Amino acid sequence: MVEKKRKNNSKVILGIIILIVLGFFIYSYLTKGFFYSIVNLDQESLVNALSSLGAFSFLAYIFLIVIGIIFAPIHPFIFYVTGGIVFGPYLSWGLTMVGVAIGSSIAFKLSQKYGREFVDKHVSKKHTEKFDKISEKYGSIAIFLLRLNPLTSSDVWSYIAGLTKIKFWRFLGYTLLGLAPAIFVQVYFGKEIGDNPVLFKIFVGIAILYLTVLILGLTYFYFIKRKDKLSKKKENKDNREIRKKKE
Repeated sequence: MVEKKRKNNSKVILGIIILIVLGFFIYSYLTKGFFYSIVNLDQESLVNALSSLGAFSFLAYIFLIVIGIIFAPIHPFIFYVTGGIVFGPYLSWGLTMVGVAIGSSIAFKLSQKYGREFVDKHVSKKHTEKFDKISEKYGSIAIFLLRLNPLTSSDVWSYIAGLTKIKFWRFLGYTLLGLAPAIFVQVYFGKEIGDNPVLFKIFVGIAILYLTVLILGLTYFYFIKRKDKLSKKKENKDNREIRKKKE
């Protein structure tokens, strides 16, 4: 009875928070403010809106990253670039990592609390099956590998990871380690990549380096796992032979 009441209270609180956030978004959109700039992907307006918040711009930017992770309405690249313009690359990278840590933690905990039924409403079956397949081969380090690769990095992994036995701090550590380099590149070079051929080549070079590291990592862990399986098979075979001899 107490547990049921606690769950109902949690749902009420969550509902109130969602209504407040939606109210803020609707007001901001109607007044052509911060959220209006986000929806219309107007980077100049977004930069101006964020800059106009003064001391609160730090919190607003972190909040933006957190909301983007939990609801994932659009790709966060425009946010990273905006942060780089407003705060500079290094401070923006730090603020982004704080937002990523908070947002990923919330998604992970929501998944842990409400289970697979909740996750299935937010995550496609394709992503779930892909994660299951990779985590079966590589264990908890699958989070790091999926986050490291820009082609597979997605906020949905936080929800899916919450369904597994991975410990929270290990999940968070792998998430931050995997995302940190890619976020820094996007924050630092994002604004200029499209216009500057030299920076574009650097970005492509880094992307190739990422893929090389990923392929080498996957190959390494594949052979390690394969070696472990072969060792276990041999050990089991030897044990069976020993038992037969004893009989």
